[in-house]
Amino acid sequence: MTRPTPGPLADLERAFDAAAAIVEAVPADRRDAPTPCTDWTVADVVEHVIAGNLAVARSLGPDPADAVAGSLAPRLRSSAEALVAGLAAPGVLAGTVTVPFGTVPAPVAVQLRTIEALVHGWDVAVGSGQDPTGLPDDLAEAGIAFTGSVFATRDRAGLPFAPAVPVEDDAPAIDRLAGLLGRADPRR
Repeated sequence: MTRPTPGPLADLERAFDAAAAIVEAVPADRRDAPTPCTDWTVADVVEHVIAGNLAVARSLGPDPADAVAGSLAPRLRSSAEALVAGLAAPGVLAGTVTVPFGTVPAPVAVQLRTIEALVHGWDVAVGSGQDPTGLPDDLAEAGIAFTGSVFATRDRAGLPFAPAVPVEDDAPAIDRLAGLLGRADPRR
């Protein structure tokens, strides 16, 4: 992806670059493996992220194409590029964006999609037997802070997340973010 000026969109791209690298490394025999994201396989998780990226991108402007055939990693990268392009359009970050569960200020949508890339990248890594700690630590820490602030002001029952799972305080940031969003780590 082309790097925008440092800031939230650059962070979003970094999160998707890291998640796509994990998807690229999924062995063929692990695509249908279960993940910590309940009832979803590795491929299901990636398809979910692609669909979410395209839904948000479509809400911002022209309908981006999604290649139905092909490997998951290029489709994930393409959907992330469409998402970032839509969010980078003039004036978009000052407005609101429709995400799968409602309309939110655009900066909130950027943070939500960044967290989506990170946590589902973690799901894919764990489900495919990879180490998820290559996901950007600083973005995971920011995701923890953002998620904590959302949970402090909203009824968690109304949000699409399982109850938090305890994780050691000294665990990697990505593991703590996954636990905060209800992911039990089968490696522990």
